[in-house]
Amino acid sequence: MANDLNKTRIDHLFSADIDLECWGFYPSVGGGVRVNSVPKSGEVFTQTEIIGEVVPGGEVTQLLRYNGVFELDGRITLKLNDGTLVYAPYTGKADFCTVDEIKEFAAGNIEKGVDVYFASPIESTDPKLDKMFVFAVGKLDNAKKPGKLMLDLYEYECLPL
Repeated sequence: MANDLNKTRIDHLFSADIDLECWGFYPSVGGGVRVNSVPKSGEVFTQTEIIGEVVPGGEVTQLLRYNGVFELDGRITLKLNDGTLVYAPYTGKADFCTVDEIKEFAAGNIEKGVDVYFASPIESTDPKLDKMFVFAVGKLDNAKKPGKLMLDLYEYECLPL
């Protein structure tokens, strides 16, 4: 059984550049340091063309735990040029800083970007997209005052042999 591996397929779906409005920096909540933002606009694209836009609204939240890892949670909606809607709730993580740097971040003394990784069971008005499980990798431009979230979204499928 150990030699029987599942067949995996990963395909790039599209990328998104999401403009954010940061509306909350909470330096001392029970679980760590919280930062909240809302998507306000953006583009969805492939390597060759713009295929849609980011719908304003939703939420992008980060909770920097005391171990230096951001827990990510949010909801983003995309509207493709053909009218297809894609709702992407997500959860993920980002390794941001050392334990010693958390107090400096909470005090507002550290502003830097962060690599993000998350999974999303997307929902869509397109039945093909609606059945997909998606993960994303990307970058948040500034962990303290996010202004842009850049993502590459991939379909992931794992089938037993």
